Amino acid sequence: MMNIRQLLFGHLSWKGVIFRILLTASVVLLAYLIYLDGKMKSTFAQMTRAQPIEILARPMTVTPGQLLSPKDLAAELAALNYQKVVEVHQPGEFAESANKLEVFLHADAQVSPQGPRRILVHFEGAAVSTLRSQNDQPVLNFKLPAVVISKLWPGKREERNPVTLEQVPQSLVELLLWVEDRDFYQHLGVNPVAILRALMVNLSAGRTVQGGSTLTQQLAKNLLLTRERSLTRKLNEALLALLMEWHYGKEQILQAYINEVYLGQSGATAIHGFATASTFYFGKPLEALTLEQQVMLVAMVKGPSLYHPWRRPEKLRQRRDLLLRSLLEQEQIETQQYLVATDAPLGVLAQGKLTTRQRPALATVVKQELQQRAGWQLDDGILSVQTTVDPVSQQAMEQAVQRALPALEASYQVEQLQVAMVAVDIDQGAVRAMVSDRNPSYAGFNRAREANRPIGSLLKPFILLTALNHQPKMNLATQLNDRPVSMLSEKGKRWQPQNFDRQYRGSVSAIEALVKSLNVPFVNLGMTVGLEQVRTELERLTDFSLNTLYPSDLLGSMSMTPWQVAQLYSPIAAQGVHQSLFLVDGIRSKSSEFELIKPNREARIDPTRLYLLQYALLQVVEKGTARRLASAFPNIALAGKTGTTNDYRDAWFVGIDGRELVVVWVGRDDNEPIRLTGSKAAMAVYQDYLQLRPPLPFEPLIPAEVKLAGFDEKGRPVAEGCPFQSRLPAIQTNLITQFGCEAVPDDETRKNNGSWWQRVFGG
Repeated sequence: MMNIRQLLFGHLSWKGVIFRILLTASVVLLAYLIYLDGKMKSTFAQMTRAQPIEILARPMTVTPGQLLSPKDLAAELAALNYQKVVEVHQPGEFAESANKLEVFLHADAQVSPQGPRRILVHFEGAAVSTLRSQNDQPVLNFKLPAVVISKLWPGKREERNPVTLEQVPQSLVELLLWVEDRDFYQHLGVNPVAILRALMVNLSAGRTVQGGSTLTQQLAKNLLLTRERSLTRKLNEALLALLMEWHYGKEQILQAYINEVYLGQSGATAIHGFATASTFYFGKPLEALTLEQQVMLVAMVKGPSLYHPWRRPEKLRQRRDLLLRSLLEQEQIETQQYLVATDAPLGVLAQGKLTTRQRPALATVVKQELQQRAGWQLDDGILSVQTTVDPVSQQAMEQAVQRALPALEASYQVEQLQVAMVAVDIDQGAVRAMVSDRNPSYAGFNRAREANRPIGSLLKPFILLTALNHQPKMNLATQLNDRPVSMLSEKGKRWQPQNFDRQYRGSVSAIEALVKSLNVPFVNLGMTVGLEQVRTELERLTDFSLNTLYPSDLLGSMSMTPWQVAQLYSPIAAQGVHQSLFLVDGIRSKSSEFELIKPNREARIDPTRLYLLQYALLQVVEKGTARRLASAFPNIALAGKTGTTNDYRDAWFVGIDGRELVVVWVGRDDNEPIRLTGSKAAMAVYQDYLQLRPPLPFEPLIPAEVKLAGFDEKGRPVAEGCPFQSRLPAIQTNLITQFGCEAVPDDETRKNNGSWWQRVFGG
């Protein structure tokens, strides 16, 4: 029987067999090397080429007279990783008191005129009064850099802040090479001497206490291999290191290592690179690190978990001091430097926080606007995107939803609540903050932009506005019909709307109907002015194309997204001016930097009618369905409107202060009832938001044509000096002629005050 040798090699001699074995092994090894080489080049090129697109908040310029409180400025500085201290000594620190704040600005802040960067900011109330430098010279202004609020980064959830080798302090580079690979510039990727030295040390100790891997091997392992400890992995590591050194220069490899090295975790996000770790642990850019802080980062390379600054601070301190002693013994530092460095505290932030955390909801809108407004794609060489986001508002919104939703669930025994919020500047359509999930970093469905939900009573102010625009004698005291009404719905079913308390008042003033959010009066008012007129008004204010309205839509069965609701209410907050909401302000690419053209602004609400509506919404908070908000913030004028849909499936609140218009939706994704009203759920989230972002008073402009007028119990204006039931702002030219102390309505007013069926059918 032919044996295996004969089957494989026939009558070859042993030399021939060996040659064939070697040839086969060489072919296999060559093929494997080609495979490793291709994999290594692809990964290395992708790592060095791919740059995240930074999404930046709006920059802040601080100037005398600016509406800005000490707390607001402190929050902005904290978002930029400035540290609050009792006494300011070095860049990146600030100290705050009741009416002043002292800050030592980093080099990336701009001061006008140029001079000392230690600045004292004085406040009067909620405004900046003066700016003085440390030598007591007046400062015109200073500009803080924009906070990075998110990044568009493909692939894994890893946080990186790539830097060039020129941006890294030379002392840190030398320290890294001295600790991790002293022969870096001499070896070819693998250092046999270091491997042998480590082997001897480990054998002597009876355990692994020293590694022989070069920086190139470490980079190869981090990029392409697992953390498995095996001979196969070590061989692959060595082969990849040799290939890497064959293709790339030492500076390229060193720069890649500095940007790639793993230095810990922030939740599910991996921290890669010295620049990112510097911001994460110390709140400083690399160039601002002290000697001992540079040593700490290099010390952590050996084991980010073992030498974690928050979990194992003493371990890290011991290793830091050990490395500092080695530097002293090798005469790399002076004795005085050593004493100062070992005596210094760790100096890490009190709590680890990535200022560049992922905010998928914002990133989604940024991508949409880049395409729609500028025709840009993400791969068009964009380096950063300037947005309108206020980092203080964004942080407050995120914290508010994270603490308010669990509190609501616990208080009312309801589960699986979800939330969406949008904050818009009251002077323009600039979006200041947005959250689309109770977990702001969740990269799922964007409820703020995509969740179409019935809006409930949020429509009522616009029914009133339509009436003010189309009924010349209409005012806030006009009596509306609050009696039972029954009609066929669009589906042919009998529909009889009811008020929340299931009571009828016969007649009620327009302002009372809005303040108490009564349903029946607004159904009657909407039918009186006409559904088509209401639809036209909504389209005029939003530029949305709406379907035909039905009577049930007057009570908010029509659906909108939170973003669309913010667009609808924006002209009310912005003194009647319509401007499409926008998030992107500018783009910086590899070749240019420019601002995007802002959407057109256009006045669409008459100032006199606008003021009446604003006044009514102020009264909603003062004494209506949102009065708990007034109790929480006494002496601060706030406007708002609650909204609740059928079966308590959706809870809404729209709030307006002197800074922002904020829309809140609370509900469940499965559309199950939450058994909560807008005032209990959505307004509670807004109230939490204002606790974190203290409100400014909302102070509408009063047109000259609007005056306070007295009205009797039937809503008729009465002359000065006559007894009156209420005093309300009114457009003077719209008031009917007065006779003595009793106002007599004319025929047109009677017609306007009649029920809609009287207008349609006569009588």
